[in-house]
Amino acid sequence: MVSFSISCCQLGNIQSNMVWNSHFLPKNYSKLTIKHKYSYANSTGREKKMSAAMVDSTFSSSSSTTSTERPLANFHSSVWRDYFLSYTPQLTEITRQERVELEELKEKVRQMLVETPNNSTQKLELIDTFQRLGVAYHFKNEIKTSIQNIFNASQQSENEDDNLYVIALRFRLLRQQRHYMSSDVFKKFTNKDGKFKETLTQDVQGLLSLYEAAHLRVHGEEILEQALSFTLTNLESMGPKLSNSSLKAQVSEALSQPIHTNLPRMTARKYISMYENIESHNNLDLLLKFAKLDFNIVEKVHQRELGELT
Repeated sequence: MVSFSISCCQLGNIQSNMVWNSHFLPKNYSKLTIKHKYSYANSTGREKKMSAAMVDSTFSSSSSTTSTERPLANFHSSVWRDYFLSYTPQLTEITRQERVELEELKEKVRQMLVETPNNSTQKLELIDTFQRLGVAYHFKNEIKTSIQNIFNASQQSENEDDNLYVIALRFRLLRQQRHYMSSDVFKKFTNKDGKFKETLTQDVQGLLSLYEAAHLRVHGEEILEQALSFTLTNLESMGPKLSNSSLKAQVSEALSQPIHTNLPRMTARKYISMYENIESHNNLDLLLKFAKLDFNIVEKVHQRELGELT
């Protein structure tokens, strides 16, 4: 038995050898060899064409790149620069004492909220104060339950209250919690012509409450459209003349940024300063202390997160 190798084809750097046994050598070997040579020639020609096409494509691409001048985006540097990088873990660390004190104050404030009667003006003002101070998120369930009770009470009996401040405050708090309250409750404050009574201009606090409530109007509520125009005009003219500095600051802030369109943390930061100067509220020390501590802790969390993102 005789064995020998035949080189069939060579493609690139790969050479394949076929080892044949003489017993299985085909009779048409010469045709087989010619066929492989012909195939090799064809494949070599195709490779040359492909290679030439790639070179031409590369040349065209490089030419277009050199000839085209791309515009550079001249972005201004960040206004914060590397400010947040300076925050170290020590500066943003929430101490154990802060956590314990926060929990103690939180329970006292919760008790204050629960013990206040639902249908009272004090409950409405307390919920509003919680939201403005930015601590309402601690008492979501309690506030939700209180608002539901207030809504149920308003639906079961006719509201005979003539206090514009209270009615507007209740209207806003209920709508903020997605309870429907008809805007017809404000019709009692209009005259025969359907316009708001001029005597209301003497009630600055009532006008301010109505102004905030009007921002929760829906399409087609003409009386709230009129209320917004009426309160805006009068507050803008009366605001600078107010002798009460606390009320003057509230009017100025409301005209600049109404509660409904403001950010909760921005509202909290500004209202904490104004709340210190309000003389007519109770539980000043407890609620104010809780609000300040909570704000400082949340601020540390935000600073740490910004430092990590930066």
